[in-house]
Amino acid sequence: VGDVLYCAGQIALVPCTMELVSGGIWTEAIVSLRHVERVLQAMSQKTALHHVITASCYVTDSKHVTIARSIWQKKLRECKKVEDSEAYHDITAVCGLLAVVVISHLPRDAAIEWHVVAVVDDPLQRKHFAMKMLSEGFQIDCESVESSSASCASISVRLSLISPSTSQLDLDGPLHDLVATFREAVEKLSEDCSASPLCFRAFFKEDVFDAEALQTGLQEYLEKYLGKKTPALILVPVVDLPGKEVIHTTCWLS
Repeated sequence: VGDVLYCAGQIALVPCTMELVSGGIWTEAIVSLRHVERVLQAMSQKTALHHVITASCYVTDSKHVTIARSIWQKKLRECKKVEDSEAYHDITAVCGLLAVVVISHLPRDAAIEWHVVAVVDDPLQRKHFAMKMLSEGFQIDCESVESSSASCASISVRLSLISPSTSQLDLDGPLHDLVATFREAVEKLSEDCSASPLCFRAFFKEDVFDAEALQTGLQEYLEKYLGKKTPALILVPVVDLPGKEVIHTTCWLS
């Protein structure tokens, strides 16, 4: 759509047989990400992984999170070598935001799946913004990446528990601060970017939260802070998130 490429989730199927590749998580991670690259290149010849502006990686085991991140960084370094330019010394800083989440099951019993949105732009001219804050026992980390054309962007907000809590978590304050932080990122982007938030996807640990209460809280604060610009809210229950994260939200702006 215009200069944006929406790539459906890719698992490590062998094209000629459509059977899952053998060899375990490392092989699956490499093959499935290579499928992503080839889909992007088929749509636009100059497109590579550093043109991705937002990526979601689904794995079926918490031990696979570090492997997924390692493969992602390795492939980005390979992109950097292909460019063969000193200007790309900081390629990871202008690449897309990656969310890795653990779920119970994937199609064909795959161990990993990659889902990306890419923009045919100049990654060196993208803008990157990051901030963090504390909120009632939680830490909020926010990042955004804006395309060089300023036509689209991605925002990631992570809510992490600072210390283990045995008592019932009071989420009202942290959810308020999470959405307020998100709004701040949207406002910062809107200074020179025409994009509006379209899809607000919240990955949450299903053993920590009541989905209905989370949906109600997020929807209320999104409508309060963004009004007519409120994005569609999608809740995705997950088995686990990296580190002490309990919620990882990603938002696509266009």
